[in-house]
Amino acid sequence: MSQPRVLLDTNVLISGLVFAGGNEHRVLEAAERGEIWLVLPEFVLEETRRVLGDKFSGYEGLLDVFLSRLEYDEVPWEAIEEVLPSCRGAIRDAKDVPILASIIVEAPGFVVTGDAALRDDLSRCERFSGVRVLSSAQFLAQHEGRT
Repeated sequence: MSQPRVLLDTNVLISGLVFAGGNEHRVLEAAERGEIWLVLPEFVLEETRRVLGDKFSGYEGLLDVFLSRLEYDEVPWEAIEEVLPSCRGAIRDAKDVPILASIIVEAPGFVVTGDAALRDDLSRCERFSGVRVLSSAQFLAQHEGRT
């Protein structure tokens, strides 16, 4: 069975790195074990580095340590830039438009986000099909049921 491709947003990545006991951390562990293949937009990685530095002093290096332990797809900003204008207005929070554009460009099997409003908006979006938009707990329940 091939690895499912899983796009993570910033809040899942930060929670998974900082809070070792949570579902988000378990998602990152699945990636480290090679059970899933992460799809990480460049802007998510940049925002994660910034937030770790601003709000979680001492955790700044965690992202790079984590990334050094696995293979993943990084989605460059240039890859989603031309799709952005067509995505505006499709979801309520304008700051999440790059997530939608990343999904359209990369077509991962799953999107894992802790943002309930974003999950709701993406689940109703008709711009892509076959992509499951889930919370960390929902993803783990499905993933662990298959492995």
